[in-house]
Amino acid sequence: MPHTARTLLSLTTALGAAATAIAISAPPANASACDPSLVAPAGSLIGDLWRSNGGENSTYGCPITKEYGYANQQGSYQQFRNGKIVWSPNLGGGTLVRAYYAKGKAVFRWSGLGRDWDFFNVRWSAGGKTTQVKVGRLTPWSGAYSVDPTCQDGVCMTSNGHGGQVKAAFIVQGCDRGTFSSDCGPWSIATSVKVPY
Repeated sequence: MPHTARTLLSLTTALGAAATAIAISAPPANASACDPSLVAPAGSLIGDLWRSNGGENSTYGCPITKEYGYANQQGSYQQFRNGKIVWSPNLGGGTLVRAYYAKGKAVFRWSGLGRDWDFFNVRWSAGGKTTQVKVGRLTPWSGAYSVDPTCQDGVCMTSNGHGGQVKAAFIVQGCDRGTFSSDCGPWSIATSVKVPY
């Protein structure tokens, strides 16, 4: 065999062995980038919502804590890379409130309220200021609200190039229109998200 052919055969064999080694050491295409010990099991309201929204590819990203219950009330919460999902059963057994960061805004969503409402009151706080807004419903049992908490009353936070973040916390209550006033239900358990500036 000529020298050039032998060199080419050796090179081809070496490349084939390297490709096999890479294929063996690479994780399978369906492997999760999330820590499996933090993923809530099927049947958990929080875990099921996370999975139905795309799991690790959802707006929430991977979980960074386990799902924890509250010591002083019924409900639970789980922190994710981009937000937090809370089970707030005081508004209905399937009520989930959640906040996440997307496109420069804090997004707050709620669903599964135990009854239908005409509108919702959303109370949010960031940087020491609390604001309440009236929000129309997406459905009688759900709604959404988004805000840039880094800019309030025309004044925006600045990090002077050092980076910073502000925590935005949200609660919601459902309300019905009455003849002279509104009849409102209880407030949800709070959820929150950190927004960079």
